[in-house]
Amino acid sequence: MGPMTILVTGAGGYLGQATVRAALARGHRVRALVRRAVDLPGAVPANMPATMPPAMPAAMPPGVEVFSADLAQGGPIPGRAALDVGAVIHCAARLSGPEAAIIRDTVTATEGLFHAILTTGQQPRMVLVSSLSVYGAGGLPPGALLDETCPLETRGHLRDAYTRAKMAQEGAALRLAAAGRLPLWLIRPGIIWGPGHLANPHLGIGLGPLLLRAGAGQLPIAHVDHVAAALVAAAETRPDGAEALNILDDDLPTRARWLAAAGGAGIVIPLHWRVPDALAGLLAPLAPRLPGLLRRPTLRARLMPLTYTNGRARARLDWQPGTPFADAMRAAHP
Repeated sequence: MGPMTILVTGAGGYLGQATVRAALARGHRVRALVRRAVDLPGAVPANMPATMPPAMPAAMPPGVEVFSADLAQGGPIPGRAALDVGAVIHCAARLSGPEAAIIRDTVTATEGLFHAILTTGQQPRMVLVSSLSVYGAGGLPPGALLDETCPLETRGHLRDAYTRAKMAQEGAALRLAAAGRLPLWLIRPGIIWGPGHLANPHLGIGLGPLLLRAGAGQLPIAHVDHVAAALVAAAETRPDGAEALNILDDDLPTRARWLAAAGGAGIVIPLHWRVPDALAGLLAPLAPRLPGLLRRPTLRARLMPLTYTNGRARARLDWQPGTPFADAMRAAHP
């Protein structure tokens, strides 16, 4: 399809900046929405007075219009940010912190965005960045394939705040998209990684400098550039109502292969996932008050061996996440 105007929320974040670059590379016009001016050093939002000079060189590439708004506060999106856009890629969210803050910046902000789009009377394609964490992976048998047909999590109270927020975010997006007949992609990436982002909660249990590394199974990773390219490809493709796609790299390493390539893991001791799983089973009556990896659904979602596929995304989108793991890791961790 030809060039269009794409609004990217959370454009100052790690994934948001990569998505802006990917959209520009495909020839699209980009409007970047950030929460505050300071979220994007040096860029003067288009809805702020031009007399406010940038303090640093602009972080956005030339030609990108930057707008500032706190979506969680509700109300219309400022200025012309949402006018005549062909697609909205919603990257804005909070990954950590107090649960109330995660809900505010993930769920409430999503509701604010959809309401703002609905008030324009337009029907752009909505591309929501969700997460593989919404699946009930802990209910699958070891070694199972996790794909878009797998059931969603039903034990959110035993998962982490991020997972609960993503579950609620998807629910809000589905409800509001249906109300406004907005075409909706639910994009569920694996663990987003790349330069400066090599932390991986699926490796095992960290105890200071000690890592109790889980054993077999693939790591569900998705390089930031692969995810950004998938988001733009989704913006270019009309979904069948509301559709979900899992976004993962083609080359998924084992935990041992990841650690060998990344290095610097300190003291690593292999640990069969069944050992902490048995402990979590014994502590099940106390689970709601225990740390995440002592709650069985969380532990299994992170450490139990599973396999993953990006087959549906490859079939539905013009998207090829072909960079080999070793090459991507060398670039991320020279």
